[in-house]
Amino acid sequence: MSLPDRRPENGDGHSEFGHGPGHQEFQADAANEAHDAVNVRTLHPGFITAIWLLPVLALLQASVARHLAMSGVYPALVLMLVVNWGILRGVDEGMLWAFLGGLCLDTFSGWPFGTSTVALVLVASLVSLGQSTFMKTHVLLPPITMLAATFLYYAVVLFIWESTQHPVDWIDAIRRVVFPAAIYNAVLNIPGFWLVQRLESRIYPMPRANW
Repeated sequence: MSLPDRRPENGDGHSEFGHGPGHQEFQADAANEAHDAVNVRTLHPGFITAIWLLPVLALLQASVARHLAMSGVYPALVLMLVVNWGILRGVDEGMLWAFLGGLCLDTFSGWPFGTSTVALVLVASLVSLGQSTFMKTHVLLPPITMLAATFLYYAVVLFIWESTQHPVDWIDAIRRVVFPAAIYNAVLNIPGFWLVQRLESRIYPMPRANW
């Protein structure tokens, strides 16, 4: 004896099983989950880039960059990247990159831990607040900003050193380290800013809106 087919039928005699409201909600939830999974990598592209790029630059700065030293100073690659990213992306991403970059530098340097992090975050906060289209397009402002950022960065570093019972000869440090480093970083930041602009255009194809 065969059992009767009790599945509901539509007007055409076809079964409507699997096409009710509950099934539609299930399909919608599944589609949303799939959409979210696809977009995981695009939620914070700047953060994902910072996670791998900043450690690489910090390692290069602690090793390869020392071979590019001039007058006893070498290029501050992480500082340049953080400053330029703050100019281009604003205070939120600038501070994030500064924090991550500072941790990387503190890991590879022999300075008191946290020195580079505090200095970079302070520099990024000031640079990012001055973000504007004029700063992005005027050819002289990136190197000038880098010049000022280097002075501020080393001023914070020297202050922390002195605060942690490390004797600091400020005049000698400014003359032999800070001033040459500021000039060196400012010159290198002319092509450096262009490179970071190219990086930003690859990560964020759409231009960032300034409100």
